[in-house]
Formats: sequence, structure tokens, C-alpha cells
Amino acid sequence: MLAYQQNSGNTGYDYGLGRGVGDGHQTIYMPNSYLSDFIGNDEKSAQIQYTYDFGAMNVPGLTWTSAFVYGWDIKATDNKGTMISDNAQEREFFNQVKYTVQSGFAKDASLRLRNSYYRASNDYQSNYIGDTNEWRIFLDIPVKLF
Repeated sequence: MLAYQQNSGNTGYDYGLGRGVGDGHQTIYMPNSYLSDFIGNDEKSAQIQYTYDFGAMNVPGLTWTSAFVYGWDIKATDNKGTMISDNAQEREFFNQVKYTVQSGFAKDASLRLRNSYYRASNDYQSNYIGDTNEWRIFLDIPVKLF
């Protein structure tokens, strides 16, 4: 998968934060959202992603996804709103292994192991999360209500 996103305006993406503005936090569902959501002021971002389904190797339910996202042309400001850079950058390398149970009492339950490696240019470090290496484990258990 290839994806591209571009923000514009005088601030990064405005989530609204309860002020009745923004789109109800929908941007975080863009294809290039893993650890970072790449929403800096005037930021452009591009992603390349590959997913492999191990069903072809007789391991149904097992998938591996890897992605690289790069953001550039970010207008970074200090905590007083003074612009310190108009070309800040960020990047993330993402890997995830997921297994989904195929049958039995746990059918459709899944376990995901995710790793993200995030780096930002020095002029963007204080604006966001800073350089980060992160591991996450997800256990998804579907529940039928009706």
C-alpha cells in the first residue's frame, strides 16, 4: 500500500479537544497512523506498507505487516509559538505480527505484537513525542451481544 497525506493551515491538525472544532478525531484512522499520526503544521507525509499472509505457507491466521512513514516540511514552533523551523522531519518504521484463531471456542480472537521505531529532527523533538522505540501487545477478543 502507498499513502500520502498533507496538512495545511496555521497549526497542525486540530483534534478539537472538546471545543466543537475538528472532525471528531477521525484523522487518526488515516493509513499512515501507527505510533505517530503525522499531523504537524503544513506537514506532508508518505507511507509504504507491505503485509504478508502466511496462509500461503499453511499457517492460516498469521500475518506480518511492515511499514515506513516519512513526514517532511513541518513548520515547528517553540512553546511560545515562535517558528524555529519550516523544514522539520519525522519518520517511523513499523512492524507487526498478528495471529487470528481460525476455529474453536476462541475463533476470531487475535494476538498482535507491534514494534515502532520513531525518530524526529532536532527542531521537532519538543513539539511531539521525541525519539521513541515502542513495543505493544494487543489481545483482541470478539464478543457477540446478539
